[in-house]
Amino acid sequence: MRYSVMIVEDEKKILSYMKNKLAGYAEFDVLGCYDDPEDALDAFGGLLPDVAFLDIQMPRMTGLALAERLLAIKPDVNIVFLTAFEQYALDAFRVEAIDYLLKPIRSDDIDRVLQRLQKKRPKPAKPSSEPFKPLIRCLGTFEVAGPNGEPVKWPTKKTEELFACLWMNRGHSLGKWALVELLWPDVPEDRGVHNLYTSIYRVKQVLQQLPGAFVIERSNTMYRLLGPERISDLEELRLLGADQKEVEAHPERAEQLYLNYRAPLFGDRGYAWSVPADAAAERLLERLGDMLLEWCRKTGNDKLAQRLRETMEARQQEAI
Repeated sequence: MRYSVMIVEDEKKILSYMKNKLAGYAEFDVLGCYDDPEDALDAFGGLLPDVAFLDIQMPRMTGLALAERLLAIKPDVNIVFLTAFEQYALDAFRVEAIDYLLKPIRSDDIDRVLQRLQKKRPKPAKPSSEPFKPLIRCLGTFEVAGPNGEPVKWPTKKTEELFACLWMNRGHSLGKWALVELLWPDVPEDRGVHNLYTSIYRVKQVLQQLPGAFVIERSNTMYRLLGPERISDLEELRLLGADQKEVEAHPERAEQLYLNYRAPLFGDRGYAWSVPADAAAERLLERLGDMLLEWCRKTGNDKLAQRLRETMEARQQEAI
């Protein structure tokens, strides 16, 4: 499968490098390269690429701001950020980026992006009406099921939060100092690092209890959580909220997820770093509601349509 691509990078040498790099892949078709984010925004509606590679730090408009405007035009565009600073990786929560690449960009970085794009390709729907039973629940709460189905017990609240942060960034590398600043911003640096090392050890102990194959990889000062996919209610929301065909193949699951949704992500944990991801989940929920209404229109399910409209109206009132 080929993917059409837009590249936006204000440094012309890097822009040329990325164009040549992607041109070497048969899977990528580079439609446009721009060193000005405003020019890229103007051209986007005519190109509608599958993937947008965006530099995060640009004059006049940041890559994050540009990504949000591109998503408003084409909600299913895949965003990949380019950055020289690992601390910007967490900002990618705001737009559900599929990856963020640290400069200089290497071939294995592009290979990883391609693998993730291929994993996102729609899979044939399996005819099943059984309710989805997530291993991890984070819509309005945070529970990780152990081998007996009961929620695992975390040694400390920070251990739980560290796992939540690593899991939300599953497959991505997070720096030691970024994690310390996120989880222990008010303690001396040496104490924060000690807390991080202790919490990493405790998380690994809990991971040994889980039925899925979770691993925390460390490379110098970077940490990365690897684990199974399609195991959480948030991933189910992302799948159903992005594809009308998935909704129509699994209307019972989509209905259950929409009507039972509770905000915010992680419930009363109050993780400050999850606020952008919570906003993204709300956008997916709105899209899921609209797609369910469309399914009701096609099937003549007026009863469910009325219930959906009442739920939408109630949520709008709560947001006021």
